[in-house]
Amino acid sequence: MLKNKVPVLILIAALHLLMLPNTFSQKKIKTIVVDAGHGGSRDPGATGQYEHSLRSKEKDITLAISLKLVEELKKQLPDVSVKPTRTTDIYQDPREKARLANEFKGDLFLCIHADGGPLKTGKRQIGTKEETRYKITYKKVKKKKVKISTPYKVTVPVYEYFKLPLTRSGTSVWIFAPHKTSDKLKAIMEGGEDFEIETDNADSTFNDFDFNSPEGRTLAQIYAKRFQERSDLLAKYVNNEVEKTGRAALGVNQRQVGIRVLQSTNMPAILIETGFINNPEDERYINSEKGQQELAEAITAAVIRYKEQVEGTNKTSDTKPAEEKATPAELESRPTKDTKILQVKSDKVKIEIYDDGEIDNDIVSVYFNKDLVTGNRALTAKPYSFTIDLVPGKTNELVLYADNMGSIPPNTALMIITDGVSRYEVRLSADLKNNASIRFEFKSQKPKPKP
Repeated sequence: MLKNKVPVLILIAALHLLMLPNTFSQKKIKTIVVDAGHGGSRDPGATGQYEHSLRSKEKDITLAISLKLVEELKKQLPDVSVKPTRTTDIYQDPREKARLANEFKGDLFLCIHADGGPLKTGKRQIGTKEETRYKITYKKVKKKKVKISTPYKVTVPVYEYFKLPLTRSGTSVWIFAPHKTSDKLKAIMEGGEDFEIETDNADSTFNDFDFNSPEGRTLAQIYAKRFQERSDLLAKYVNNEVEKTGRAALGVNQRQVGIRVLQSTNMPAILIETGFINNPEDERYINSEKGQQELAEAITAAVIRYKEQVEGTNKTSDTKPAEEKATPAELESRPTKDTKILQVKSDKVKIEIYDDGEIDNDIVSVYFNKDLVTGNRALTAKPYSFTIDLVPGKTNELVLYADNMGSIPPNTALMIITDGVSRYEVRLSADLKNNASIRFEFKSQKPKPKP
């Protein structure tokens, strides 16, 4: 009897999720999986290679931070099961890590890594040495040209070569890229047994559900999108909490080459590059007890914020009316310093946003009057277009929030704005400490009295 009802219930759940794309259902966070990247002699990960480095191995740093993160999560979230993928120096294939996470039925996957980066080679003179060289001359002997080689000594410099340290430092957070959704779909469809279908007020668990059916694939696609949104939310919270420690927070990123453990896990998943192992300051920080504990506490604080958001959205008692809308956490965490004032002639304004200058992988979120217009948007030479409706007599503000710094800081955007009468070009510059904004001034025109 239950099996006959499943497709109908699935379609109802799918319809509910499609109608509410920007909300989160009331699913409880019961299990968190923590993965220490790399491991074993086969896969040490990045290593400290610059001159005078600590010769750290990424596998050791990730394990140390992961163990502290597991303990911190258990301490602050005693009702949540926290599962590490490894607790010792062993090698695990990324597919094995994903399989373990799916077997644990995780609700979150936190993957700990450390960045490496290509190193430039320097050289310096360490002394001199004598070399024998030969001067070649020619002499005629009985009408023949004879080569004569005369040795002489020269002093030449002796050089040594060494690796220069990276200048880039900071912590970055990564999520799986949208173009890798097919892998996420596969993970959902292969891990469908006992999969929890999220409905408005409760979770429903169905056994033996076929995600390869038409209804199942529809739902799997919705869940893949939902996992992307939730991964992005958690990643932003982690970036915010890292920023509070005073470290350089490098934003939320999407690697164009896929990250296997993020794609193949049947849950929201993020990867945290805790620091650059080939930057001297970062290497000392991620090797220190203080730095490791600080990162563990920052990630835990982000998980708690995420858990409260996911589990508390359906509570209606604290809902504020529209005019008392709370400022999103991302905007609240940074002041807005670069503000442009623009007077427009219409209450309907079209905006096209481009990367300004060289295309350098700038990623931004855009808010209008505290509502998210687009999140984690990569700026390119091709515009992202949208239309906003201005409210006469009120402050209408469009805020640019930098999710990363691109390869050429700061994060810059060109906005082409048209109001049906005039065209404007506005350039905004934001970074990981300050937002930028445009404030629109619009006054409705009263009709002129007839003569």
